[in-house]
Amino acid sequence: MLILKIAFRNIFRQRRRSILTALTMIGGYVLLSMALSISEGTYGTVIENFSKSYTGHVQLHKKGYLNKPSLYRTLNDYKSVDKILKTVEGVKSWTPRIFSTALVSKGKKTAIARIVGIDPEQEAKTTSISDKIREGKFIDSDLDTTKDTIKNTVKNEVMVGAGLAEILNLKLGEEIVLVSQGADGSISNDIFKVVAILKGDIFSVNRNYCYMNIKVAQSFLSLENRFHEITIALDHYKYAQQKANILDKTFKDMNNNNVGNKDNNGNNGNNGNNGNNGNNGNNEIEVLPWPVIEKQFYDTMTFEKRGMRICLFIIVIIVAIGVLNTVLMTILERTIEYGILRALGTRPFMLFRMIILESGFLALISIVIGFILSFIINYLVSIYGIDYPAPMDIGGFSITTMYGLIYPGAFSTPAIVTFFTALVVSIFPAIRAMKIIPVEAMRMN
Repeated sequence: MLILKIAFRNIFRQRRRSILTALTMIGGYVLLSMALSISEGTYGTVIENFSKSYTGHVQLHKKGYLNKPSLYRTLNDYKSVDKILKTVEGVKSWTPRIFSTALVSKGKKTAIARIVGIDPEQEAKTTSISDKIREGKFIDSDLDTTKDTIKNTVKNEVMVGAGLAEILNLKLGEEIVLVSQGADGSISNDIFKVVAILKGDIFSVNRNYCYMNIKVAQSFLSLENRFHEITIALDHYKYAQQKANILDKTFKDMNNNNVGNKDNNGNNGNNGNNGNNGNNGNNEIEVLPWPVIEKQFYDTMTFEKRGMRICLFIIVIIVAIGVLNTVLMTILERTIEYGILRALGTRPFMLFRMIILESGFLALISIVIGFILSFIINYLVSIYGIDYPAPMDIGGFSITTMYGLIYPGAFSTPAIVTFFTALVVSIFPAIRAMKIIPVEAMRMN
């Protein structure tokens, strides 16, 4: 207890030394906290914008579709999936999609485009595609009930990517011809009106995309009520893997129950002939989170985080060297004091404990001050952000400001690192103090 009191009082005996040491640790704490907050905030912003821009947080496909996309690998009746998605907490919205490749022609110019059939109302709720329109309007989602056939109930409207518009020199209101293969083996072709041109540059995901109403796409590609993908938006991207596991289990349980019911009714003989008809087309639903869907993007982000960790490690080393230098100088300055304490009967280990405790107390004081400063700075950065010198374009969306993120790890990690770094770097000076010989120490002037 006596050593504890002496260690605490020693902090205030040499105020200049203590203040310099504390400033080093406070500076390290604040820098580390800011780096963690801004890096997580920036990564979170990029991931949210990227996922909201197109991929969503979780996707449903026919098993194997992601690795080998095919017009024939489809699921059935996307509205039936809505009942299941509503049972999963954290699912904000979802949207179905259809994909295919087509030749696009205008006059004598031809280009290759990717057809994307979307539900306009659901897509606008789930992704930010409606914000990417450079000119024009979002494709119509209203049905014309005066018409009889599916083809004529929805207008043949398309939104084209910036690359496609540039190649074909498209303008609003012009007509293009799309030629593709239908799911029934036929050659699909029709005339479509350009109602919107999307933003983007050479890095944009949807540069050569051609969006149309999903009902038009189903009719054009002879897919009936089938589709290729459901994109799901969650409350937060960090829940993607968790929700994907829940959905995967839900669909597997549902399929097992369906198989059990068919076995009981003796209908197994008909299962092989159903193909994509009825509910059996949904028996092999694959549920994937965004890190799997966009593996290259995720790996790039992971690599960036590793680079950030190296920078944080350098900050820790700088703090450690500063503390080590100060504590070591303290030992040299107080050699006579330690010699007197040893001459009075103080055991070497008690000196060791006293020095470690001094560093520990100083670290705790620095952590408290650093926490207050860091919280204020991180809060302001999370609200107002820090503007980039020039907008950064990633996958068709621009980031102009980096924001911080207030989360426990931004404060607990610097606290742990600062405290244990202060203790570790104090071990060598403390061992040096233990080895002081009283007679030689008191001879020093």
